[in-house]
Amino acid sequence: MTVQLGEVTFSDWISLEYEGGFTDTFIFDIDALNGLQPFVFHPLLQRLVAELDKKRPGASLWIRVTSPGEWYLMEVKRSMTDGFSVPYVVTSKDKTPDYHSFSFGPRLFSPALPRPPKVDDEFSHFSREELKCLQVLTRNRKGSQEEIASLAGLPETITLDVLQGLQKKKKVIFKLGEQFQKDKSKPKKMDPYWMWHPTRKGVSAALRSWGASKGVDFSNIKELHPDKICTPHRNISRRWPAWLRSVYPLTEIWTGWTEVQLPEISVRPDALAWGRIQGFETLFWLELGDEHKKKEEIEGITRKRWTEALAFCRETGVRLVYAQVSPNWVRKAALWAFKDLPGDIAVVMGNRKKFGNLPNVEWGIVTII
Repeated sequence: MTVQLGEVTFSDWISLEYEGGFTDTFIFDIDALNGLQPFVFHPLLQRLVAELDKKRPGASLWIRVTSPGEWYLMEVKRSMTDGFSVPYVVTSKDKTPDYHSFSFGPRLFSPALPRPPKVDDEFSHFSREELKCLQVLTRNRKGSQEEIASLAGLPETITLDVLQGLQKKKKVIFKLGEQFQKDKSKPKKMDPYWMWHPTRKGVSAALRSWGASKGVDFSNIKELHPDKICTPHRNISRRWPAWLRSVYPLTEIWTGWTEVQLPEISVRPDALAWGRIQGFETLFWLELGDEHKKKEEIEGITRKRWTEALAFCRETGVRLVYAQVSPNWVRKAALWAFKDLPGDIAVVMGNRKKFGNLPNVEWGIVTII
């Protein structure tokens, strides 16, 4: 039940009873399948905590994560290591924290403080499918039916029905839009085909569903390099989760993102998906192209990518499937970078012209189709 405090809102509020009194705890809920990466919430929460400090001295923060696996929860915890000025704790949604789980002891009150006023959350009347489509479109700005279906984890036919329903509610619009261009001095160009766009009201609903209050900036969640929208490269990147679901039907692919800036590493995948394969929680890293590079450059950058990606995965104990989907000559050049692979990484190589084809995942080796 959404509650309001001054200019901001929280998912809920609770008074936790511990020996000596009751906490004044505000709740911030995060759903791992909400279309956002786990490491983007700290700046938003800093803004909310500033309001807590000002309006509710002695309050504490409980960040609750709903997740099908462990990686997302662990990354949310890692992203909060800079901490806050109030006591906070990060748990799964079904686990109630004890007093010593907080970053430092929350203040206790006796009697318990009154519940803050509840407000309309602006998003609970949407179906889960509608919300997923709005979240994908808000992060990606615009997209085709197949791209939205892939990132939302929905069948394309259902996605179309959902989008048409949202258009009737004036939350999205199907239109020919204007291209994003790096050079603003150039004449305006239109997109090569019609796409789905979120309306202002649709964006507002998605932002509220992520916990961003009105007037609070949350623009850091946007997909990078919007000038690449409509290119074959971006289209394949956005369809990466759907490609994986098609190739590995016994694998759970929970969600995915394009143009993901990962914390503490310099390389960035074209797309990243998260799921479980062969019983192991896994990140699926996609690299496309590299045709513009020389063979020596390809070998060097490929080695840098997979070693940094694996180091990132090892921080939370997940495995890595690294996919190089490129023309044959690029794959041959990249192949030299994969020497002495450890057992917690698998490398698969495919051709981007053959959507839906990838070799079997075998840990510690490179497989090519």
